[in-house]
Amino acid sequence: MKNLTQSNQPFIVSVVSGKGGVGKTMTSVNTAEMLESIGFRVALIDADIGLSNCSTFFNEQISYSVAHWIRGECGLEDLPHSCGNITLVTGSDDPAHHTFDSDLMIDALDQVVGYLAADHDFIIIDTPAGAGEMTLWGLDRSHVSSLVLVDEPTAISDVYRLCKYVYGIDPDYQFAGIINFANDEESAQSTCERFNNILDYFLKKKITYLGYIPASIAIKNSVKDQRTIIKSNPGDPILKDFKFIAENITSLAGKSPKLQTEAKPTL
Repeated sequence: MKNLTQSNQPFIVSVVSGKGGVGKTMTSVNTAEMLESIGFRVALIDADIGLSNCSTFFNEQISYSVAHWIRGECGLEDLPHSCGNITLVTGSDDPAHHTFDSDLMIDALDQVVGYLAADHDFIIIDTPAGAGEMTLWGLDRSHVSSLVLVDEPTAISDVYRLCKYVYGIDPDYQFAGIINFANDEESAQSTCERFNNILDYFLKKKITYLGYIPASIAIKNSVKDQRTIIKSNPGDPILKDFKFIAENITSLAGKSPKLQTEAKPTL
């Protein structure tokens, strides 16, 4: 785990899930956008090598990826792509690049993190689903990893197995949780509490609740339109939920007041 007392260093958050289809990339992109909107310099690394799609959520066409840099087709300075005020670095959106030597890709991504650290307050790492090498890289480089949880048995089971594996490597690892597709805050907190009961019973661990994202037509429309919620529907009430999550992340980073447990009614 990184030294959180180094205030001149960015706070790194990886967004992870046990399985695909739970809204991990949507969560990464909109959380990054909200952190930027409340005044922080934010970079987003898409570490889903071969299947990167953060740029799709921004409706942006990237020029170069980390894979291009490894192959000598561009320089490190060519990788950051401006998505509004968010800096995006893409691992690779070409499935053929998934065959890259993992050590080479990890070394390149480490250099990307070092390069971005100079002028960003937060770095969000969007990882692949599961516990592959790129996910473990993101976990290892982060101050905290945010689990995207949905109230569905197989999803909970997959996330539990991921946590168990990581705790077996580092018993003090810090996980937090964002509940997606929740009906309301009460059901979201209930899902987090039930997951914590499982962790506590079997592993004597608990995760920090960061907030929830409600099941929303605004989310579906924003994904369809390839725009963040802030840009697609700036007046939607769901923004208070993303702000709640963003402010709790800044609290973990020591950049705002203590963690909240209930979302504020207005922005």
